[in-house]
Amino acid sequence: MPTTATVGGIMKSPARWPRRAAVLIIVLIVITTAGAWVFGYRLNIQTATVPIPAANASPETVVRTYVRAYNHRDFDTLAALYPGERRFYQAERHRMLGKMSNLKIVGSHRDTSYGRHSPLWAIDVELNYTGIRGSDIAYQPGPNAWTYDLDRSGPNHAWRIADHGVG
Repeated sequence: MPTTATVGGIMKSPARWPRRAAVLIIVLIVITTAGAWVFGYRLNIQTATVPIPAANASPETVVRTYVRAYNHRDFDTLAALYPGERRFYQAERHRMLGKMSNLKIVGSHRDTSYGRHSPLWAIDVELNYTGIRGSDIAYQPGPNAWTYDLDRSGPNHAWRIADHGVG
């Protein structure tokens, strides 16, 4: 129960503004958090550090490592394995990324869609993609299939993801 004090003969009750300010701050935080959630913003906390594969790693190993880094929110490894998307991983760290599971490599071959002597290597994958609300709307939750195109700057250099997409 609030008490009153006499100051110069005038009865004063304790100030209530600190409590009101605290309630207002909590309400603003809840509204801001709910709005961010609706628009797909998340706190993407890195859950593990995924090592970058050695330069002699196969394209399949690079793709498997990329998926592991994606699921663990290791943005540094993602950017190293997919250099063309580096700006995305720097700018979109707080966007919902979803999760990839049940990765199955269904094809691994030279990508000739860019010509017979294309330097690209194609890795065709099937996987389940979940939690993508507010992120990459080109994919649907559940089973998905797409191709990763990998390139390297020379025979003794590491494979890196150059592109990915459906078809």
